[in-house]
Amino acid sequence: MHTSLFWQGAAFTAAAVFFVAVSTWWLYFSPTKQSPDTTLAPSPKMASRTALILGIASALMIIGALWDASMHISTGIVPGGDDFLWPPHLLIYSGFLLSWLVALLAVFEIARQGRRSGTRDPRLWLRQNPYVGIVVLASFYALASIPGDAIWHELFGIDLTAWSPPHIMLGITNAAVLVSAIGLLVQIRPGLTAPRRADLALQSLLALMFNFIYIIGVLEWELPTVRSAFVEARPIWLYPLVGGASAFFTLMLAKRLTNTRWAALTTALIFYAIRLSITFGLDVTENIAPYFPLVFFLGALLLDIIPWPRLASPFRRSLAAAALYTAGFLALALPQLAARSDLPAFTAADILFTALLTLAACLAFAYLAAWAAGALLGAQAES
Repeated sequence: MHTSLFWQGAAFTAAAVFFVAVSTWWLYFSPTKQSPDTTLAPSPKMASRTALILGIASALMIIGALWDASMHISTGIVPGGDDFLWPPHLLIYSGFLLSWLVALLAVFEIARQGRRSGTRDPRLWLRQNPYVGIVVLASFYALASIPGDAIWHELFGIDLTAWSPPHIMLGITNAAVLVSAIGLLVQIRPGLTAPRRADLALQSLLALMFNFIYIIGVLEWELPTVRSAFVEARPIWLYPLVGGASAFFTLMLAKRLTNTRWAALTTALIFYAIRLSITFGLDVTENIAPYFPLVFFLGALLLDIIPWPRLASPFRRSLAAAALYTAGFLALALPQLAARSDLPAFTAADILFTALLTLAACLAFAYLAAWAAGALLGAQAES
């Protein structure tokens, strides 16, 4: 029975991945016979509208994911696809569908511009607007992954983990959708009359992206009353390492993509506002709410007050950012973790591992954030 289910799940996943991979190659990398005669840049109205709706779709997925975790705990239902069409999943599926539909509308608008300009090849339309195509493909994969996720539930039952392959892939696709929304706003920001408003929108999209990544990364350590076998088998220092380092990457992107003085702290505040609003909603509706997320306010503040212009060396800037953030993050997170009686006690070795590995991960993420921001801002320069 399990062997049959495994191959069914593998078939669903492989088919979805194969279709997206082939479509990606054809749209973005296959040779074309002509070059576009005119530039097909996204209009500010289209880009803003698309980014806004993608943000709403992501919020639906985040609400659905936390609600879904609550219902799994309260009902004990996981196996057999019994949860396939219950309300939290319908909310998540609605987010997938909304992303896909708004991206298709953007494609239709780009196609109309392309045909009017004499460009008939759809690959040329999307190569000049790559973010729109990414949203279409990522959202399609999310929709196509639904049967595979149900089969994974059937296979692994109550020990289903947020680190399962379908969930990780959904995390990647949701991040790709929000990065595309960010890219659209970055492209049009130079021509906007209110760039500060665009910066706030970018920080909000980054906060939404991090909320989803945070759910995949560490939610199982923050759910009361249940610990899956997967969590019990992991060392406790993984919790602050994954949560803290992923927060650092998000905050560094905010620093590099926006022009506001307190970009990191603002993004952190928006993250907590989103998470706590959903937690409050779960609590008042008598659902199971997760514990308060790891606190990285001090780390965000230290990132904002680093005197960047005085550090001429890129390595010194990255090391200073990683070291100060790690110190600020652990200064608040370790006491918070020690106060959690439901978690294993942190030993001296755990604290040392947490500090050293968080510092190393943040140093690597500083360079990754610089590369990602450069790619997004480069697209702005070319548009």
